[in-house]
Amino acid sequence: MFSPVDLVKRVSVGGRLVPFFKCVCVYFVALGAGGAGGAGEGGAPSPGAVAAKCAPVLCLLLAVLLPQSAPHKSVYAHRVAAGLALSALGDALLLWPQHFVAGMAAFAGAHGAYIAAFGWARRAAGAGLALLLAALLFARALRPPPALAALVPLYALLLAAMAWRGAARGGAAAAGALLFLLSDAILGYGLFGAGGALPGQQVLVMSTYYLGQLFIALSALRPPPAPAAPLAKAA
Repeated sequence: MFSPVDLVKRVSVGGRLVPFFKCVCVYFVALGAGGAGGAGEGGAPSPGAVAAKCAPVLCLLLAVLLPQSAPHKSVYAHRVAAGLALSALGDALLLWPQHFVAGMAAFAGAHGAYIAAFGWARRAAGAGLALLLAALLFARALRPPPALAALVPLYALLLAAMAWRGAARGGAAAAGALLFLLSDAILGYGLFGAGGALPGQQVLVMSTYYLGQLFIALSALRPPPAPAAPLAKAA
């Protein structure tokens, strides 16, 4: 697993993740003051609310894309960047209730990008089966409105697939994928579960979400492994 020491080292290298942590602090301060979800004129979200919610993920996107953050850009990093970009779009769309389905679609695209990044080299069949069963049971327990009755289970399966591939990859990718899964599970239960919203739900959802995105981005900021040294020829 990715240790706190590794996290501190990563933050200290050029300070690339400092803007992310600052934006997260701003978001939660605004949330506590009632501003992170504040509405502007006509009930629409205020520009400040949109900026506060999207800024942390956009900071991660820039950290992955900037040349000095990963001099040797890999296909993996580009796919993670695509997932971060789609996530930021989803963050913005979900602030408008009428764009909920569009927001789900953006996050579905993000999960697809992460699945493509994590790859299929490691099977981890046991983890995949466990996550699939958990997603099916969780979706069965939800009561979405008729318009979302088919979309919510499909999204749950895609989310579980993303978590499975992240867990199979291991390291920071595994931590990020599982935290993302937890965040969406809390949100889904609060929206469509029989018990309704949980106490402190917004804090739980966004803290696990930002941490999940952070760890996924960190997995793309790691330098590529050095090629193995060729074996010496026998004399």
